Amino acid sequence: MNVLSLDGVSKTLVDAPLFEEVTIGIDAGEKIGFIGRNGAGKSTLLKVLTGELPVDTGSVSRNRALTVSMLEQRPTFTPGTTLEEFCFQKDGVTGDPDQRSVVLSSFHSFCRELGLGDPLVRMDTLSGGMVRKASLARCLASAASFVLLDEPTNHLDLETTEWLENRLRRATFGFVLVTHDRYFLDDVCTAIMEIDGRRVLKYAGNYSEYLKRKAEREEQRERAEQRRSVILRGELEWLKRGPRARTGKDKGRKGRIQDLLDSRVQAEAGMQEFTSTHRRLGKKVLELQGVSKSYDGRKVINPFTYSFRRGERIGVIGPSGAGKTTFLRIVAGELPPDAGSATKGETTVFAHFTQTITLSNPGLTVIDFMKELAERVPQEGGGSLSAEQFLERFLFPRTMHGVTLDRLSGGELRRLTLVRLLATAPNFLLLDEPTNDLDLDTIRQLEDYLTDFNGCILLVSHDRAMLDRLTDYLLVFDGAGGIQGFTGSYEDYKETETVEVRRREQYRPARQLKTGLSFKERKEYEQLLARIEALEKEQKSLESFFQEPSADPVELERNSRRYREIQGTLEGQLARWEELAARAGD
Repeated sequence: MNVLSLDGVSKTLVDAPLFEEVTIGIDAGEKIGFIGRNGAGKSTLLKVLTGELPVDTGSVSRNRALTVSMLEQRPTFTPGTTLEEFCFQKDGVTGDPDQRSVVLSSFHSFCRELGLGDPLVRMDTLSGGMVRKASLARCLASAASFVLLDEPTNHLDLETTEWLENRLRRATFGFVLVTHDRYFLDDVCTAIMEIDGRRVLKYAGNYSEYLKRKAEREEQRERAEQRRSVILRGELEWLKRGPRARTGKDKGRKGRIQDLLDSRVQAEAGMQEFTSTHRRLGKKVLELQGVSKSYDGRKVINPFTYSFRRGERIGVIGPSGAGKTTFLRIVAGELPPDAGSATKGETTVFAHFTQTITLSNPGLTVIDFMKELAERVPQEGGGSLSAEQFLERFLFPRTMHGVTLDRLSGGELRRLTLVRLLATAPNFLLLDEPTNDLDLDTIRQLEDYLTDFNGCILLVSHDRAMLDRLTDYLLVFDGAGGIQGFTGSYEDYKETETVEVRRREQYRPARQLKTGLSFKERKEYEQLLARIEALEKEQKSLESFFQEPSADPVELERNSRRYREIQGTLEGQLARWEELAARAGD
């Protein structure tokens, strides 16, 4: 059943057309991954879907029973707002006491799962990761029939990212998910929507299927470009013949030639490789000797000793607040340890790409920001590029050079900062969640650059695909100050961790081992399937009611409320049934 549709929708912001003539349909329960370059209009399209932004042309149709909840990239709240008050600051929760009670109960449940304790804690005292968890809890607690998630994994640790992935995989509601997490897109989504060149295209299947179909489209585009090149050569020959050979009958031919030239320029436009010069790295890179750090009496890093070697690629993982960012700051020499020493080699040059970007002068233009570093940027193999040329290589055309930093999107600002950082020719990269706010194209370019980088890399990331591709050694933070080394990729680590858990379960004393179901659980298990089937049957009946052309407003409101209740109940009962089924061995 179609619940959302766009017909010929176009939208322009600040005189820049974002998308044009978008016509798509979204079905109930559909799980869509939404991808595209930074600044292409993904967040804007989500706001069009919610009705928050009007369209310039075209129309948006919504099913009458549709309820929408949205997770924004940067949630806002009034200073002093408590966690519980935050629950009701958004998503249209009515004053109905019963509905508020249901939502609050779900919200508290999600908060407990996400490690958010005191409901009276002030939001402005929480870390970025905790605020993101609170926003997730609020979004999911609404029991909406459709959810819009704008970069939900930003500022989350790997454990929470995997929790959300599992939650969305078994969800009964539909959603549109903007994310750069390729594993997430592959494991959860049933369709991929892409915004490219002001068009929005939709592909059936997960991210792997999208890549196959995208490759097929690129092959077709290349063949079309070859045909255009043949035609263009013929047209250029015609132009060279002189005015007498060109009769007046072909006045439109020059226009067609220009169109061909324009299409070639558009086809050739695209981000080139990240490139920068590399400084030679000496034998001594960095020595950490017994470094430790505490905050307010809480041990963040226990005494830790490590000698970094040339060419090492180390991933840093652990829960939020475990000290990963603190560790990178100590390595970079930005934060002194409480004890121990961090001694870098004479040739070691750090480049620290932080999670958050603080601008000393937001009114600075893109080109001036680049020229603060250098007027010209040396290139590998000799030669140099002007600051303008260097920016153009990374999709900052000259039309953007006069734009001030405060007008850039979050992704554009991070890409600009990253490019400027790489231009300093570092040989030890400290990357703290580098994929936050970056689009997939930029991430792939960055990964290619890092694959060929011959210096040291210390990478904190929740992007499992990046960790698996780039790192061969992990520093695992346990959240209590301990740091353990692990040789292998993140996938190797998870597999080892799973095996270890199973081993502990296997050798636990028999009296402690919980196998099978109790009599009470067996009875619950047998009754659950019948309840689920009854709820699904009622849900379909309500969907048929919503499709009728007219209905009593009171009955419509009552049925809409019941539909939302069913959505929330179904999700919980399905999760419980899966848990009992796994233990029952059925």
